[in-house]
Amino acid sequence: MKNFFFIKVDGRYTKIDFSEIIYVEGSRNYSKIITESKNHLILLTMKRIEQFLPQELFKRIHKSYIVSLSKIKQFDKGRVWLKDIELPVGEQYKSEIENSVLIINYSENYSSFIGKSKKFEPVVINNYNNSKLIKVK
Repeated sequence: MKNFFFIKVDGRYTKIDFSEIIYVEGSRNYSKIITESKNHLILLTMKRIEQFLPQELFKRIHKSYIVSLSKIKQFDKGRVWLKDIELPVGEQYKSEIENSVLIINYSENYSSFIGKSKKFEPVVINNYNNSKLIKVK
């Protein structure tokens, strides 16, 4: 799989690395790709752009927003916080992020085990793919 694509800007093809994309914002037939260095407006619907963005790297959170999972700083059921922006989460997309990232319940109650001879395994609290976890022995 390629980790980039090209868009046409002023008659030239401009490379966009997936790792540089923070989020995509849609408005009718146009999408604005927000990257770390520049914003790009392209004539492409959200539905279409969603089809070629890798599902393991990007999730749709709203009818108007697709976010890079690696750029999320915090989230809850109603909002996602990226570098310096807060985006809404649409009603039908509320479980998308939670089911796409690893969430571990590591509370202060468990911290008392650190440094002792007992080893523990944090509790995974969502349906994240368990094959990606490293088991503690």
